[in-house]
Amino acid sequence: MKRREFLRNFPKGIITSMAAILVVKSSVESSVFDVLAGPPKPKKNPIEILKEMYKEIVELGPRKNEDFIKREFHMELDKDENNSEEHVVFLIQDKGDKEKMTIQVTYFEARRTRIVKYAKEIKTILCHIKCDKLEIKKSDYTKNDMESLFPDILQGIRDKKKYLKLIDHKDKK
Repeated sequence: MKRREFLRNFPKGIITSMAAILVVKSSVESSVFDVLAGPPKPKKNPIEILKEMYKEIVELGPRKNEDFIKREFHMELDKDENNSEEHVVFLIQDKGDKEKMTIQVTYFEARRTRIVKYAKEIKTILCHIKCDKLEIKKSDYTKNDMESLFPDILQGIRDKKKYLKLIDHKDKK
């Protein structure tokens, strides 16, 4: 009698045990994945990224004998070296009680050879900064374009600043 009961309950026990093991295994795997991947980073607001760009550029300061800040960067925004470079220009001017920041992004394309590149498109962003408030007055970009492009430009600025600091540090030695 006990043997029949055992044989009847044995498959149920195996199935239950396997189910429990799979549940525990998947739980452990997902928690390990969450720790490794980290929580998803929320996308920053384009205004906040523009403020960070502004701070980075102002930190570089104006050039000698200029009362405005103008900085230019060549960068690969799409991380593909085969594509043309983009040229980004920042111009920051004092306008009374506020500052005016103009960002111009020029996209280039190569027609016959990859050596000579021609300007394909120019897009502009115009902002006014007063104290800690930044307001976009005019933009040729959509909000989605800004959310994807601005972090790349900010990272490019930070990378160029690292190179400039290394060059400056080397010159002082």
